[in-house]
Amino acid sequence: RPQQSQSHSQSQPFSTSTNNTADNPSTMTPHQRQEALTQCLLSQYRFCAGGVVLGGGYSIARAKNVRVGPWPMLGGGFAGTLGDFIYGYFVEC
Repeated sequence: RPQQSQSHSQSQPFSTSTNNTADNPSTMTPHQRQEALTQCLLSQYRFCAGGVVLGGGYSIARAKNVRVGPWPMLGGGFAGTLGDFIYGYFVEC
């Protein structure tokens, strides 16, 4: 039993110290807040990847009838990037 409680105390991944300003946005300087928001926004990629995949699928599906080129993939990637920034700014970050 002592081994169980010892492993439980070691498995807590978060620090409980109050010295870390990244955990408390109210104690961050404006520069630190800006950097944290930038890092969070730039880590978003889901919608961009999904847009490129959907655009690629559309290009392949339409290749029998019309030569579409890379434009559906580029358009999907651009729309997905905008979606990532909007979703990241209002929901994730």
